[in-house]
Formats: sequence, structure tokens, C-alpha cells
Amino acid sequence: MRPLNIILLILILSMFLACEEKTPDSEYPVSIQMIEGIKVVSNPDYPRDGTKRYLMEEDLSIGVADGDEAYMLNRPQDIHVSEDGTIYILDWSDVCIKVFDSTGKYLQTIGRKGQGPGEFEFLTYMALSSDGRIFIMDSVNRRIVVFAINGESLNGFRMEGTLRQMKTDDLNRLYFEKRIREESAEELPITEDFQELDVTVQIYRVDADGEGMFHLGDFIGEKDRLKRTGPEGVMSVGSQYNIVWEVDRNGLLYIGLNDEYKIDVLDQEGNKILTFEREYQPVTLVRQLDELVRKFVMPAFDPRLAWEFDDEGNLWVSYFSENEDEVVYDVFSPEGIYIKQVILPHMVREFKNGKVYSIVTTEEGFRAVKRFVLKETSDS
Repeated sequence: MRPLNIILLILILSMFLACEEKTPDSEYPVSIQMIEGIKVVSNPDYPRDGTKRYLMEEDLSIGVADGDEAYMLNRPQDIHVSEDGTIYILDWSDVCIKVFDSTGKYLQTIGRKGQGPGEFEFLTYMALSSDGRIFIMDSVNRRIVVFAINGESLNGFRMEGTLRQMKTDDLNRLYFEKRIREESAEELPITEDFQELDVTVQIYRVDADGEGMFHLGDFIGEKDRLKRTGPEGVMSVGSQYNIVWEVDRNGLLYIGLNDEYKIDVLDQEGNKILTFEREYQPVTLVRQLDELVRKFVMPAFDPRLAWEFDDEGNLWVSYFSENEDEVVYDVFSPEGIYIKQVILPHMVREFKNGKVYSIVTTEEGFRAVKRFVLKETSDS
């Protein structure tokens, strides 16, 4: 073979190999860079491992329409599961926590409606500590009520302001959200039009006894849409965009405003250490409302479905689906890589020991807490 031909052959092979290395199938095209000391991970609009559709194979069901009252759930709103599999169900309407073992056997009821020790005016949120305590928020009385794992009423403490959300980490610290409006609704003029009021979301952390309060940061972007309808009447339709947040086991705060698909991660001192994002096209939902067909352009992620961490520490971020019979999650690794998109028939309320827990409305019309095993379908 002539030298010129050999050179041409080498050039052709080099071009072929270079093209092969750059194909999207051979390497996920995520951009990772350091910007002003913060790691920024930019994902494309598709996940590294593709879209997975899972069946939810029922493993346990708690809740009955009639029969033993201990197994009736009036309005279950939240679920937490301890390391040994004990299931704690917060029931808004019954104003209590119902406790079941890992087989679904009823164990006890914690709390009741009232103003005394171990009683609540209105239950809103619940959290479990790693050392066996149960924290329950009574938002009407602005207090946190603490119980031992056996249901014994322990200490409690009060918090100033109106609180929303309650999370905990493995160091048994509690996290809360306060929403601050610069202008009160009472100061608005009476008008036919809605007005937008800026809201600051403040995230605080306290020790399990309510001491050592630490302000993790102020987050802006929410705008309450309100109008006064009379001297004492106020109508609210909420904010177009919402700040969503979650705390992992190590006390890292994951937070984002869903006007764009970007999530920041803050360390225990409130310093931003990671930002991850993905390209996306806003989902447009088409809904029949009476005789009108309306189109709604949805935010980047769905604030109605809480974020959850799975057993591997991956963050499941709720995403809007055009199909009302399915729930869609974008799953990100702890490093911010867009691993996969998951399609499920039910919302996930808790991950524990390889299984998931949901609150499901049954065909009979009552709500039940169910435990599932996820099974990937063949069409994923």
C-alpha cells in the first residue's frame, strides 16, 4: 500500500472514531463546572437511563370502610415509617396519629383533639427522629408536641409566626418554613382585580428541644394573588410559582422556585454548594371546565407532590403529566445527575427499605394507606 493511501486511511479511521466518541449514546452529555466556588450541573432534557414505567405491586393495605374503628382512616394526610417498619399515619380529620406494625396490625393511637398535654387543636405536619421521638405540629396553637415512640407525651415548644412544613434529619434537628409578606391583605384596597404581594420564604432549623434556632436563608419569587372583597373579606388564588424544598439525612437543604427547572443545595451553614438543572419544555395541560376548554402552562415542577429521597439518596422531583391517571417523577442522583424519569400510578409518600408507601382512594371510595413494591414494566 502506498504511503499516501496509508495516511488517508489513518485520517478516515481517526474521523470515524472521533465521531463515535461524541455520539449521545456513548456518553450522557451533562455539563459540570465550578462557578464562583459552586458546582453547577446542567442536564439535557432527557434522563441518562431513560424513562421507566413501574407497576406498583401491593404489599400491604391499611384502611377499611367499616368494621373495626382502629383500622378506619378518616382523612390520612401523611405517612412516616421507622427503621423497624412501624407505620405512623397522620389523620387530619380524626386529629391523631395512628400507629401500625410492619404487618399492618394496629398498635395505638397517639394524641387527640383538645388543648391539654398531648392534645392538638389542628394537626398539620409530622416528623420522626432517628432516636425514637415523634414531632407533631399544631399550627393553630403554634406549637410542636413531642411524643416518645410508645406514645408517651414528652415536652413540647412554641414557635413564633405561622409555620408550614416540618422536616427532620439524622441529627434529630427540625426544619420549618415561614412565609413573610411585606404588605398585609388588610392594607389592600377593595377591588375587582387580584393583586400580587411579594412573599419571602424563610427556612429555619432548630434542635429537637426547640433551642438553637438557625436561619438557613430567605428565598424569594412567590407572589400571593389576593383581592379584598369587602371590609373583612379576602379572596386568594395562591401563587403562580412556588418554592419547594426538602432536607436530606445529612441536613442538606434542597430548594427551588419552579419558575425554572433549577434546584439549589445548601450546606448546614446555609451556603450554596451545588446547583443542578435540566432543560425542559413547560407542560401544557388541557382541561374541560364546564363548557369551556382551558389550557394551563404549568411550572417546572409540581408543588402539589412533595419531593422525596429514596433509599439510595436520590431525589424524586414531581413533574406535571398530561395524563391524570399517572404520576411522573424526575430522579436525580445526590450529585445532581438526571438519572431517569419514572411513571407511576400513585404518588409516593415515603420510601423505606426498598418499598414505597402511598395514600390511595380505593374503588369503594375510602382512602387507604398502601405499601407497594415497584416492578418495572416491559415497555419501559
